[in-house]
Amino acid sequence: MTEHPNAATVRRSFEAWNSGRLDVLGEYITDDAVLHFAGNNAMSGTYRGRDAVMDALARARRGGGTHSDVESVLASDDHVIVFFHLTHERDGKTLDVVQAMPMKVNAEGKISEAWFLANDQRGFDQFWS
Repeated sequence: MTEHPNAATVRRSFEAWNSGRLDVLGEYITDDAVLHFAGNNAMSGTYRGRDAVMDALARARRGGGTHSDVESVLASDDHVIVFFHLTHERDGKTLDVVQAMPMKVNAEGKISEAWFLANDQRGFDQFWS
């Protein structure tokens, strides 16, 4: 069975993230994209528009040592959800969580809205606080 094209796009976006190619990642995001970070921390909030989304993602990469291993991707024509194992280091802190990232995808297969939801929100909040 062939993978849904939106699943393949999300996998490519994660490859771009892991290689630090935010310019490539930006190609998979709509101009009016919305990104939601759950929790109560420095990253929490809603970011609207490609520039704000890309700025938030660039902030999330700071500190180095970030990597996301895709575990599962479920896709349809309108939605994708990806579960991934995230590890990140910054300022002497280490983050090791599994995140669920539900997304809305437009007709061109670009991400128009996404939510980051960690399995350990308290740990995620402490890491980003």
